[in-house]
Amino acid sequence: MSHPLSVSSRLLTLMLFLLVVGSLRARAEEPVPIGAEDDWYPFTALKDGRIQGMSVDIVKAAFAASETPIRLVAYPYSRCMQLAKRGELAGCFNTAPDARIAEDFRLPREPLFSDDILLWTRREQPDPIDDLHRLNGRRVAVTLGYEYGEAFDTLNGMIRVQVRKDLNGFLMLSHRRVDYAVAYRGTAEQLFQDTPALQGLFVAVARVHQPQLYLSFSRNHPRSEFLLRRFELGMRRIRADGRYQAILDAWQPPGGDSPAH
Repeated sequence: MSHPLSVSSRLLTLMLFLLVVGSLRARAEEPVPIGAEDDWYPFTALKDGRIQGMSVDIVKAAFAASETPIRLVAYPYSRCMQLAKRGELAGCFNTAPDARIAEDFRLPREPLFSDDILLWTRREQPDPIDDLHRLNGRRVAVTLGYEYGEAFDTLNGMIRVQVRKDLNGFLMLSHRRVDYAVAYRGTAEQLFQDTPALQGLFVAVARVHQPQLYLSFSRNHPRSEFLLRRFELGMRRIRADGRYQAILDAWQPPGGDSPAH
C-alpha cells in the first residue's frame, strides 16, 4: 500500500510537469516578432497607423498558409537588420542579398519579389549612363543601410551621400545638392505619385541592378530556423494556389508594370 505522502509527491510532480509543458506550449504558440521596414511603400511601410504593403501581404499570407503565428514590428531598415542580426527579431525584410548578408543571415529559397534599382537624375540632364564608372566624382544619394548590388556597392570614385530615406535623396536631387539618386522603380514611382512637388522632375538613366528581395532570418534567434522552414512551406503553397500572384496583381499600379517575380 502506498504511503499518502508518496501519492501526494507523485501528484505534485505530475502537476509541475503539466505546468511546464503548458508553459512551453504557450510560448511556442506565441507570435514571434519579425521586423518590417517602416518607410518603403508600396512594398513595406508603416502607413496610416498600420504596417502595410505588397511584401507585407506576401509575408502574412505565407505564414498564414503554414499556420504559423507571427507579429510584425516596424523599424527603419538599418535598425531592423541590426536587431535581426543580434537575434532580437527573428527576421527582417526587404533584403537584397550580397555576400555579407548571406553570411550574417539565413536566406530562404523563396524570394518575396524582384524589382529594378534605377539611377535617377533631373529631367533636364537625361543622358543615359552606360557605364557606372562614369559616376566617378559625382554625388549620388543612397539610402542608409540599403544594398544596391555588388557592381554599385563596390564602386570606388563616386561620392556617396547617405540619406535616411529615398524621399530625402530625391529632394536633394531636386535642389541640386546631388547629381543622382539611386532608388527602386516601384518606390520611386510611388513617391512621385504621393508627392506632387516631385512629379515630372526626374528620369531614370541606368538600371543599376535587378535584385530579388528576401525575408532575411536571424542566425541568432532561437526560433528562426523553424520559422524559415514554415515560411518556405507557406510560400510554396501560396504560389501553387494562386494567392501569391493575386497579391502582385492587387498592388500593380493602374497601367503600370508589376514587379518581376
